[in-house]
Amino acid sequence: MIDQLVAIDHSVFMFLNGIAYCPMLDAIMPAVTRQENWYPLLGGLWIALLIWGGRRGRMTAVMLVIAVALSDQLSSNVLKPLVGRVRPCNALPLDEIRLLVRRSGALSFPSSHATNSFAIATVLVWRWPGLAILFFAFAIIIAYSRVYVGVHYPLDVVAGTVLGVVCGRAAIWAVAAARRRWEKTKAVEPARGF
Repeated sequence: MIDQLVAIDHSVFMFLNGIAYCPMLDAIMPAVTRQENWYPLLGGLWIALLIWGGRRGRMTAVMLVIAVALSDQLSSNVLKPLVGRVRPCNALPLDEIRLLVRRSGALSFPSSHATNSFAIATVLVWRWPGLAILFFAFAIIIAYSRVYVGVHYPLDVVAGTVLGVVCGRAAIWAVAAARRRWEKTKAVEPARGF
């Protein structure tokens, strides 16, 4: 069963990376896949949430920090060493794949890019549910870019997607629970005065 799943994963990778490509995506995807290119947009959004977002915006900013810290640590420092899957760009002959970015020595499963992107998208959907399509499209494009540029298998990004959504939901739950507890504590405090 696992061998069949790995074989399917490999075949889908070969199709998405080697057959289903176009010159325009070859130019765009290396830029899309670089996390550093998204830092100004995400950092600006995070600062805006803190300054102009009101209480709900500040809660969202805290949720984002928790979600990304949780998703990044779980994917990079727990699951990748535990699973030990080698990236396709390191496991397959380079003449069989299209590698559009620098090779990484890091492990493959799950994709941290996908995990972090979906954790962010999940929290942002909590704040702006009407923009769910936009936020999840952003995460899907980043996750897909990892396969397209040759550094992750499709199952890596699928696992990253699931983990990211779980981490995003966990951050939402944790901040909402903390807020409820704080409000409950404030409600039972005796009135201060003379």
